[in-house]
Amino acid sequence: MSAVLATLLGKAVAWRQEPALPLSRGKFDRIVELARDKDVLDIGCVGGEIGAELSETSHARIAAVARSCVGVDIVSSEVSRWQAAGYEAVVANAEDLHLGRTFDVIVAADVIEHLANPGRFLEAARAHLRPDGLLCIVTPNALSLNNALKSLAGYRVAVNPEHTCWYDLATLRQLLGRFGFEPVEEHWQDYQRHPLTGLLLRFRRGLAAHIIVIAGMRRGGIRP
Repeated sequence: MSAVLATLLGKAVAWRQEPALPLSRGKFDRIVELARDKDVLDIGCVGGEIGAELSETSHARIAAVARSCVGVDIVSSEVSRWQAAGYEAVVANAEDLHLGRTFDVIVAADVIEHLANPGRFLEAARAHLRPDGLLCIVTPNALSLNNALKSLAGYRVAVNPEHTCWYDLATLRQLLGRFGFEPVEEHWQDYQRHPLTGLLLRFRRGLAAHIIVIAGMRRGGIRP
């Protein structure tokens, strides 16, 4: 009995409080601030907004404040819509970018969880980012309130059929570090559409629906 108790106490000592990061309602508020008067690459510019009114999309918000903004996506029909509306947009794969130019800010919102090879994407991002530039990633939180409640209740957690992986803050930091990036800002994000969600997130922000990480290139380069 004493051995079991000692083991449990030993594990408890290793427990850590979740990071006290800011909680945002909007996915793009901070990103729009960073994009102002900058040269921006928006990867996955169509996102989940296929067929939406262009002026109401996140890409339009970013392009409206940026000095220049290039949108990239694999959905050629939607890219053609952007081009016809006067936006600079390119059909390309996030894992195989060769645009021949660099940017101050690269935005990848709801992209990395779709990729077969996120490492190749981060290598491509490094190649297109200026030395003091920023990579802005938004991705679903594997440890979100929705996932936790469904798991505790014995229900199947819904998974987007196009997603290949889920990240929590620790695994996303690990991945970024392996490819020479270092977080400079981290945020939780949740729209808090239900009053109960807002209440619970006041006490446990780490249960938010999304993670936002803004990273720069580490001076030491890629970790071996």
